[in-house]
Amino acid sequence: MNMKVMHMKWIGMVAVMALSLQLNAQGLEESFDASCACWTVTNHFDNGQISSVHHENEQRIKDGEAITYSPEGKKLRVEQWSNGKLDGTTVHYHPTGEIYLEAHYEKGRKKGTWTFLDVDGTPSQEITYTGNGADGVYGLYSAGVKYVEQTVEGGKVVDTRVIHKELYDAVREEASQTSK
Repeated sequence: MNMKVMHMKWIGMVAVMALSLQLNAQGLEESFDASCACWTVTNHFDNGQISSVHHENEQRIKDGEAITYSPEGKKLRVEQWSNGKLDGTTVHYHPTGEIYLEAHYEKGRKKGTWTFLDVDGTPSQEITYTGNGADGVYGLYSAGVKYVEQTVEGGKVVDTRVIHKELYDAVREEASQTSK
């Protein structure tokens, strides 16, 4: 490639990096930041409120923080991305703003303990993932008290351990009544 063509490509690339690209189709805004060689992508609801913001690397792959909002502007989810894969802690929120779930990912795989919380902060479920799909130990709660744990391997329950028999029986009875 001759020097003049390379010089023209370089000038074109610098011009693209220096400009902020604003796309207003369906509330979408994109801007490139040459200092980090990254894109910020912002989407809006019809009412103008931001619905989501995330970052992408030069190759347009999600990389960095991503936030999703309700139409009222409340955070619903905050995720961490690395080269197109969830990596780190993702926090989901109840519509009222309290934490609903703290989830952990390692290079796109579910990993570690995920705790699901009711609006008042009491646990309703806890899953400890092994990093192999849905495999892990699932703990179920009622009114904040763990009553059963189930181990899942290869997508199948391989072990059930009742922790609180009286509560376990009461929950099963209630479930049978509501399914009739």
